[in-house]
Amino acid sequence: MGSANTLEKAIYLKLMAGVGCFPWATGNVFFVDGVAGDNANVGTIPTAPWLTITYALTQCVDNNDDYIIVLNHWQEVVAISVAQVHIIGVSSNPSHSFVQMNAAGATAIFTVTAASSDCEIAGFSFGGGATHAGIENTAGTPEGLYIHDCQFGHSLAANTPQDGIRVALNATAIRVENCSFYGNAAGGTLSRDGIYWASAADPLNGTIINNQFIGCPGSGINFVSVSAGTGGITIKDNVFACDADTQGSAITLGATCGDFFVVDNRAQFGENAMAANPYLDGAALDSNHWSNNISGNAVIYPA
Repeated sequence: MGSANTLEKAIYLKLMAGVGCFPWATGNVFFVDGVAGDNANVGTIPTAPWLTITYALTQCVDNNDDYIIVLNHWQEVVAISVAQVHIIGVSSNPSHSFVQMNAAGATAIFTVTAASSDCEIAGFSFGGGATHAGIENTAGTPEGLYIHDCQFGHSLAANTPQDGIRVALNATAIRVENCSFYGNAAGGTLSRDGIYWASAADPLNGTIINNQFIGCPGSGINFVSVSAGTGGITIKDNVFACDADTQGSAITLGATCGDFFVVDNRAQFGENAMAANPYLDGAALDSNHWSNNISGNAVIYPA
């Protein structure tokens, strides 16, 4: 068996340092460079990458734990239509550890559907098109979607997404972890919410943990609607620098949310504790579980 070359070792070390455990599972490993790649290349070695993530997805197999390693990129609209695929950005720039992805017009950048179950997205800095999000669900119910170690709302021109992540239909057992969401009040470009959940369907479990939301003009996390009395999402250990001293600007749960567990989150506006309550629960009393959430330096229950 041949030994890895210097570039392969560098990529492996970057993956381990930047996005955690990289198991080199049983699936295929493909490489993409959206600036210098070519879809006529072999694509299976980092020195001969493909040009687009879309082409790489056509070479992946459902439920095969295939990896797409994105070395560089700029602009692409990607519909993820393969289950159990890992799309990992690995930047070669030591001062900017995310691969930048920009909007191609008024569109989302990554779109997930029921065909995207058990997929992983990590290591990217997302823009997005106006009235859309960086990552968006518009049809079907992806299960087990894992989004982590990403930035949303970077400040490059022509990237003005409403939201960082938008669930317009449903997502079961979603996990969003260790991401940053930058609103247009904080040098970013998100014009509404960090995470916007507009579904009337049943989200069935999931976790939003250890993220930061800075200057989002709407809410950091906004569950507008789910099926009546359902939910079961854990929202834990997130921090919010609120855009304004307004009710629900950190976390808002709509009237139909049930069995949410909201614990150990922190919200701040300027140097002082907020006068308005940054946490808003519109559901009936005792529908959800709130514990040890802080506004400024004080533990507070939701409005």
